[in-house]
Amino acid sequence: MLDRQQRTVLWVLISAQLAISGTYLMAKIGLREFTPLSFGFYRFLLAGLVFVALMAARGQLRLPQPGDRKQFLWLALLVVPLNQGLFLYGMKYTLASHGALFYSTTPILILVLSCLFLGERPTAPKVLGIALGFAGVLLVLSDRGLGLSRDTLMGDGLILVAVATWALYTILSKRLLTRYPPLYVTGFSLAAGFLFFVPVGLPAALRQDYAAVTRAGLASLLYLALLTSVLGYLIWNWGLSKLEASKVSVVSNLQPIIAAMLGWAFLGEPVTARFALGAALAMAGVFLTERG
Repeated sequence: MLDRQQRTVLWVLISAQLAISGTYLMAKIGLREFTPLSFGFYRFLLAGLVFVALMAARGQLRLPQPGDRKQFLWLALLVVPLNQGLFLYGMKYTLASHGALFYSTTPILILVLSCLFLGERPTAPKVLGIALGFAGVLLVLSDRGLGLSRDTLMGDGLILVAVATWALYTILSKRLLTRYPPLYVTGFSLAAGFLFFVPVGLPAALRQDYAAVTRAGLASLLYLALLTSVLGYLIWNWGLSKLEASKVSVVSNLQPIIAAMLGWAFLGEPVTARFALGAALAMAGVFLTERG
């Protein structure tokens, strides 16, 4: 059972999903006007500057302890060049609802990684939950039939790899949050991650066609930089510092429902029966995994 403080933390995490679920819609809008690499460059430039300012204001603008620097560099590499590079390229080609559904399987991947690296023992409900979750993902992948465009399949595949890097980021963050505050872990990883991204992001930013960028594109950039990367990532790591990783990650189950509704309302993305069934299987899989 969760105590009162833990329930409060969980409700804050759940409330944050309302903003985070809009990430997939806003990414689709922004990627109509920005290239993925230029979009990522400006997104993490803005987020990095905000975090540097916040860390300086809190007296946290310093290097990690020597023994932890390698882990922080891995954290930075995972969260920006790998996770978000794959995410932005994937979202350019797939549906907003698909991206949200695949990210909702994060608890299952975290369980698998916990069993492999943290010695957690699998149980029958957990194994069944993992099977149901992946069955749901496979059903969604076939949502439009095996003959759907290669671009959409490629986008789905990139998102799935991005989810794996996010699960790794979550587990590594959990370890570091026992020794560093959430603002420091989030801010250092995002700011250092931006530096890793510069070699590929800066050339793309210089080649970007800025005449094609509208207010909607700029709004989507600000949304992902400030609400997703600053507020969303900070709340995620704050929650990890208070609760077990599996309890934090399970709130991402809300994202497919909200994202599918937003995609249908603003982008005209269809919500098919196959997608709904796949989403239900994936949600059931996560529920069983958590119960197990």
